[in-house]
Amino acid sequence: MTRADSSAVYRADSSAVQPMAGVRIVEAAQMIAAPLATSILADQGAEVLKIEPPSGDRMRNLGNIRNDMGSVFHGSNRGKKSLVLDIKTKAGLNALLDLVETADVFLQNFRPGVAERLGIGVDALTERNPSLIYVSVSGFGATGPYVDQMVYDFVIQGVSGWASAETRDGRPTLSKNLVMDKATAYTVSQAITAALFHRQRTGEGQHLEVTMLDAGLQFLWPDGAWGHTLLGDDITDVPPMSTNYDVWATKDGYATVNLASRSTWTRLCTALNPEWTDDPRFADYATRMRNADLLNELVAARLETMTTLEVTTALAANDLPGGPVHAIDQVHLDPQVRHRGTLVEHDSPTIGRLREPRPAVRFDAVQPDTPNPAPLLGQHTVEVLAELGYDEHMIHELTGNR
Repeated sequence: MTRADSSAVYRADSSAVQPMAGVRIVEAAQMIAAPLATSILADQGAEVLKIEPPSGDRMRNLGNIRNDMGSVFHGSNRGKKSLVLDIKTKAGLNALLDLVETADVFLQNFRPGVAERLGIGVDALTERNPSLIYVSVSGFGATGPYVDQMVYDFVIQGVSGWASAETRDGRPTLSKNLVMDKATAYTVSQAITAALFHRQRTGEGQHLEVTMLDAGLQFLWPDGAWGHTLLGDDITDVPPMSTNYDVWATKDGYATVNLASRSTWTRLCTALNPEWTDDPRFADYATRMRNADLLNELVAARLETMTTLEVTTALAANDLPGGPVHAIDQVHLDPQVRHRGTLVEHDSPTIGRLREPRPAVRFDAVQPDTPNPAPLLGQHTVEVLAELGYDEHMIHELTGNR
């Protein structure tokens, strides 16, 4: 059970059309930050073998549930194969090690030190597979004052400054979705692809360490911390970009509008109230910023007399940014979403009828398809172990009655 060619990234035949076809990833990870990363790669054709303990990934029961599978688990694990292995036993650990010998990538998100204690640290696995790309995902990394702290998304939102950047009415605010987990996942998926490209050119495997704090700060910084990037006293201070835009109530809903932009102010007046064009209180960007409270009051009063469609039509007619604010259960009805076919409705063999997004990237050489389902717990254990050469007795020893 050794790799036929340790320097080859792609083992599939040349007719494969998915960009990640032939890449095998073994994942021993739970929650979202790591599993979502490999789900993105599974959407792109990678074979992802998800190793789960007998109790399953803790996310299996989060969100709306059908057939013992939660919607959050499905969204972070679609397209994978699930194997149940108790790696705390000698037989389960040996099976995982055999799988790693056939893998291009191994991904884990145990707390620092746990993988080593389990016998699946980077040294142990790269000894079995020297060209392996070993990926460690954690909250704060393997060293430092926070190394032993339990980490969830909201912790990183606070430490990274994200919650402070989202301050409302003088109080830092947490984002209502797992933005730091997802920023980490996108970082991990890109890093794996880059490491595979490096190995294809050099034959070298490597250890990738990605922390939620590092990924979160990288995600936040370009615009969220633009006032804290340039250091020194010789700086022209510019208010945050978010000062200019907001969500506004209309007669029948809400719309997004950008108010004080230098380049679009005249067109905004044309769209909403031409009298503002000659108002000295709004003569230029600086005066509009000084009179922002008054401007906000006038805009709010004006928009409340218009329907959302009237607002968005007026903005579009004057080449202005803005749009409707949809309730989540109405997003699939948006004409642009429908035109792009971004949200698809289909029957999954594991979780039933559902609505979910297609993969965000459209590859020219790959025809769009319905996303593959997330696996049931242990659904592929027997299949994959048999492919490894395990006989019926060995499989029974590992799986029992599963």
